[in-house]
Amino acid sequence: MALAAPAEPSESSDAPRANGCPPGTYFNGSGCVYEEPPTDEDTDDDAYLTHCSQDDPQVVPAPCTIAGYEFSDALDRYLKRLSPAENELHRPPDGTLSHLGYWTGDPAEGWMFEWRKLAGVAGGIHWGDHGYMWLAEAPGETPVIVVDPEEVAQQILDGMSFEPLEVGLAPRPLETDPQSIGLVGAPVWMWVTNAGPTTWGPREESATVGGVTVTVTAEVDHVAWDMGDGTTVTCEEPGTPYEPSLGVRPSPSCGHAYTQTSSAYTVTATANWAATWTASTGAEGTLDPPDPATTATVRIGERQVIETS
Repeated sequence: MALAAPAEPSESSDAPRANGCPPGTYFNGSGCVYEEPPTDEDTDDDAYLTHCSQDDPQVVPAPCTIAGYEFSDALDRYLKRLSPAENELHRPPDGTLSHLGYWTGDPAEGWMFEWRKLAGVAGGIHWGDHGYMWLAEAPGETPVIVVDPEEVAQQILDGMSFEPLEVGLAPRPLETDPQSIGLVGAPVWMWVTNAGPTTWGPREESATVGGVTVTVTAEVDHVAWDMGDGTTVTCEEPGTPYEPSLGVRPSPSCGHAYTQTSSAYTVTATANWAATWTASTGAEGTLDPPDPATTATVRIGERQVIETS
């Protein structure tokens, strides 16, 4: 049964805007019809056909698009894909609306759609039945791309470069000064000489896949200095470089003192990176970036006391 044919569309906020009829035609409630009957003998009498027809209730020809909704012949209804954020709300098992049960397929596949049907109401053109449905792929389209933002974030992180630290030590490392020696009980200073975006951060990179933008932010949370004597010193700052004019005093930001001598303490500085990600869908999380390490060697001796008679 065809829809009633009111003269003008209703101004109701729920009334669909019939913007899917061919040029020179309008939707009269039953279908797309000419604004003025064609008079030219060469005019194709079928020019107003849209090749879209709603069977229940019958609307022939029907607009193929209305207010962002696309008509599906296979499903006999109009469909509009939900936004990424709305889609995530329905995705089981953690979506806050997943309990409604609209998502009926694999949580890693498909997409949620809002569907509507046209219905004739006295005095205006209105939407009729409506609801939500999950589809593995939209009719007439290629399979829907389902974006896992965490997977995209991991790919972004894998493409980032995390360079090892270059360490500064006082006493100087034996690798740079074979004659260098520190003293038991004397302050040892540790610092990072090349703190920058790829060695310390922060750094931020983004990528857009399937309409979803994912941003990864990474920076060093702290440096763990394994001093080689069973002690690990945690420093949240790059450290303060030592200058001879500072004399014998503890480092204000990152230091240590050895209690025993050794010809070669191996010092290992490990940069502990932290990474977080956010997606335009509202999802967010953390990642495990690599923790590059650098080693150096220091010699620690004892102060010699010379007695004189």
